[in-house]
Amino acid sequence: MDILDAATERSPEPGTPLFEPDKKNRKVLWIFSAASFALFCGFVALLLLAALFFFSTGYGYRAMSPTYVQDHLITEPLVRTDDKGDPLPPPDEKALAKLAPKGGVYIVIDRMTNRLHLYENGQKILTAVVSAGAGSILEDPSGKRKWIFDTPTGRFYVKAKREHPTWTAPDWDYIESGEPMPRNYADRVQEGMLGEYALDLGGGPSGYMIHGTLYTRLLGKSVSHGCIRVGRDDLRIIWKKAPVGTPVFMY
Repeated sequence: MDILDAATERSPEPGTPLFEPDKKNRKVLWIFSAASFALFCGFVALLLLAALFFFSTGYGYRAMSPTYVQDHLITEPLVRTDDKGDPLPPPDEKALAKLAPKGGVYIVIDRMTNRLHLYENGQKILTAVVSAGAGSILEDPSGKRKWIFDTPTGRFYVKAKREHPTWTAPDWDYIESGEPMPRNYADRVQEGMLGEYALDLGGGPSGYMIHGTLYTRLLGKSVSHGCIRVGRDDLRIIWKKAPVGTPVFMY
């Protein structure tokens, strides 16, 4: 038998598969296929959850209507009440007028009614529903520290403006939530909590801001830890209109 005959003798019949997996190989292939399908489904589910979170926070982009500012002017009378619900006397408009700048942009925040008023050249161009400080008190379990979550009053100014700001959670955040404090400082940094923009306030106690919020359903209620929380679209207008140095009056 020559070499050609030997090769022909070992060749498979036409139509015969070159490789036919046995039961063990079939099981491996099935497990691999099932694992790949599970990973694909998990990836799709993760994308859906991310999209759901993104749109539910209200920070997906949406162009503002040209009439948005006019539509958000609040014309109904607002009643200021104390902690017991009893009405408070209205603010002294003449006294406020004396403090107001004669021109340019300035912000007035009424903590009692949770309203932020944006003025330009003496004209009110926006009234936004916000959330001011809750006025609650938190004590450290050790008894050595105490925090009062209230919005300060007085005259301030926009010290700095930050886009896509991060928030560094302080000790009270972990004490309030009952979670252990992280060992690494970097673990305290949280993204997205302050919304798209933050306007840092100067001229008074440090650490207070006008910023966005994930909890838009709570706007109009005094629930913050002292900062002024603003809805997305209102915050965009304030960001564009209020430069660094803008006076801010809070009462």
